[in-house]
Amino acid sequence: MKQSISHKELNGYLDLLRDTMTDGRNFPPAHVLFFDSRSFYYYFAKRPCGNKTVEEILLQMESCIPLAITEESLQLFLSAYKEKDSNYFAHSFLESSKADFLLLIRHTAEDEGKWHAVINLCDGLRQKNLC
Repeated sequence: MKQSISHKELNGYLDLLRDTMTDGRNFPPAHVLFFDSRSFYYYFAKRPCGNKTVEEILLQMESCIPLAITEESLQLFLSAYKEKDSNYFAHSFLESSKADFLLLIRHTAEDEGKWHAVINLCDGLRQKNLC
């Protein structure tokens, strides 16, 4: 298991992600629509977030990201255990979860109550995953 990050690091990463996801400079023009949450993720993964990219930040806080179970992500998760080459499916499942997490940040960033619920959820996961 990857070593967990500190409470302070988690809060710093979440603040950076919140700023990135609400800063209008990071969004494409209004007429651009994302096909799905994956395309949304691939667009934002390479965006600057502090002195790193969104993807690098999410990688650092991977053990603190809540895993949203959708029909698609559940199938990817189950496939990871059925297939001979399960690394691809496990990677796809994590990317799907990261995409859902970015959408969660985007939709809760402006509401302080919901934002603190996200922080508490991530910190609870961080504490459970301490090495």
